[in-house]
Amino acid sequence: MADNTVEYKIKLKGEGADSVDKLKHLVEGLGGSIEQAKNSSEGLKTSLLNFNQAVGAIQNVAAAFSQVSSAVSGMTQFYAAQVEAETKLQTVMRNTMNASDAEVQSIKDLCSAQQELGVIGDEVQLAGVQELATYASKKSSLETLIPVMNDMIAQQYGFNATQESAVNIATMMGKVFAGQTSALSRYGYTFSEAQEQILKFDTEEEKAATLAEGVCGRRRSLAGYPAAASLPRQRPA
Repeated sequence: MADNTVEYKIKLKGEGADSVDKLKHLVEGLGGSIEQAKNSSEGLKTSLLNFNQAVGAIQNVAAAFSQVSSAVSGMTQFYAAQVEAETKLQTVMRNTMNASDAEVQSIKDLCSAQQELGVIGDEVQLAGVQELATYASKKSSLETLIPVMNDMIAQQYGFNATQESAVNIATMMGKVFAGQTSALSRYGYTFSEAQEQILKFDTEEEKAATLAEGVCGRRRSLAGYPAAASLPRQRPA
């Protein structure tokens, strides 16, 4: 039976053999290049990851710096506002009541103490007090009226109170103190006929006490307590 197998024999000359070796080296070199490229790619990926992390860290630092900068700016404005209010208070108290540095400081200290008791900052209070001081001639009057003013500011404005808010309240209180007894009616505060007489014609101490009682009396009434402050005050013998 005839053999159907066909055999091919390829004979490579020396040149061909060298070419195969070269091809083998090229293939091996290509494999090495691919592996190197793979490693480089992974390294690049890691580098990009590290770069992105670095960028993220820089952005976080920048954001933190911005927050710190804003906080410092806010504190600077706050400090400037307080210094201005203190300076104005000192000027007004010296002009209206010939106050000493110690007396001015005692009012500042009272505002600081009041700040610890409520929601009204002392820089806001000081703006209101310097307005009140334009209507009063005695430090004791301010000491009586400051807690009342703070209560009114808190009721009307709460945490949104500003120096302007305090000045508005203090102006209305000052007008009542000067005898314009209806000045606080826009805020819901009214006075009895006897109280109006005191506010118009009595001594400064009596006016301050009556104004405080009238405001406190209304708060007590709203809270469901007897408004004892709305009754005529007993004058000292």
